[in-house]
Amino acid sequence: MTTIPADRIYSLEGKGLKLTTAEEFEPYLEELRSFENLEELRLNGNTIGAEAAKALAEVLRTKPTLKVATFHDIFTSRLKDEVKESVIAICGALSHLPSLIELNLSDNAFGPLGASAMSDFLKKHTILEVLKLNNNGLGIQGGTTIASALIECQAECESQGKTPALHTIVCGRNRLENGSAPIFAKAYAALKSLREVRMPQNGIRPEGIAELVTGLASNPNLTVLDLQDNTFTEPGSAALANALPGWSTLETLNIGDCLLGAAGGRLVIEALKVCTTLKTLNLQYNEIEMDGAIALAESLRDLKNLESIEINGNRFDAESNAVELIKAALSENDLDDDILGSLSDMEEITDDEDEEDEDEEDSDKEEEEEEVKSKVDATGPKTASDVLGDDLADLVSQMKKDLAI
Repeated sequence: MTTIPADRIYSLEGKGLKLTTAEEFEPYLEELRSFENLEELRLNGNTIGAEAAKALAEVLRTKPTLKVATFHDIFTSRLKDEVKESVIAICGALSHLPSLIELNLSDNAFGPLGASAMSDFLKKHTILEVLKLNNNGLGIQGGTTIASALIECQAECESQGKTPALHTIVCGRNRLENGSAPIFAKAYAALKSLREVRMPQNGIRPEGIAELVTGLASNPNLTVLDLQDNTFTEPGSAALANALPGWSTLETLNIGDCLLGAAGGRLVIEALKVCTTLKTLNLQYNEIEMDGAIALAESLRDLKNLESIEINGNRFDAESNAVELIKAALSENDLDDDILGSLSDMEEITDDEDEEDEDEEDSDKEEEEEEVKSKVDATGPKTASDVLGDDLADLVSQMKKDLAI
């Protein structure tokens, strides 16, 4: 992100000020007026009323060097209409600043009204590079408003013969759900400039995930993708697996708590082998089973830049030889198996779960799973150090053959 020298930052960060009127804000506004070469303004951790926000907006218009506006958590305890007035005033001022490239309005519960209030700014401010709207209560309506504004901004860029500047979007914990997925997908496909996208905890289900990922596939320079705690299953996983080969610079992939499932998990894991730039991988709590673990060991051999991998909470035994294969693959790349993190919460498939699922699954499921476990334990290494190099490749290949993977 943008790095600003300390002497170019004016900060009231975390002071807990309650600034309702222009008069209450005036001592700080006076300091701000006299602050030369301002590049970042930090107001987070205070609460600002509509009158105070309008007074702030007048000062902001006089700060053409401002690059970063850090305004998260500045409307606590304010009424919705008051927040809307504040956002309109502030964004109206920001739209006149020719250097502003980063805006953070996270942790302000302004909902669809706030999204509407900042819509004009997002449509016209073609130089914006970083937009952070995390935990704003946008919902489907607010999310649709934001994404639609981004599409119009892209069109404005085209009309000016410019390439869209926006490369980072943070929009998690906003209850976006499937209803906003098509318009976000359209926005992402139009931008083509994205490098970092974080949309965790939005209640987006498989069809919406598939649309989002398909739109993101148009961004070849994507480096960070965080979709944690949404729902993939096989359709979303298949879309991600198809998109992964197009992201040749991907460094961070967070799809923990996304319910990939056994089939979806394998699709993604097998596609990961092309992501040779990957440094951080989160696959936690995804119901990945033994066959996925074995496939992961194979894919890991190509991920030589990996620095962190999380697989806790999946459905294979932490003491199994499949895990030893994963450790062996890491060892082959001179990586310490400590980067695996904790495996304390692995889920094993129980008889009760099989009984609950028997109407939907084959009645031989339990037998097949036991057969897989026994073959892995019989064929696999007792410790990771038992196999390396060609021996590991041969063993993984034989185990996949035995298990018909």
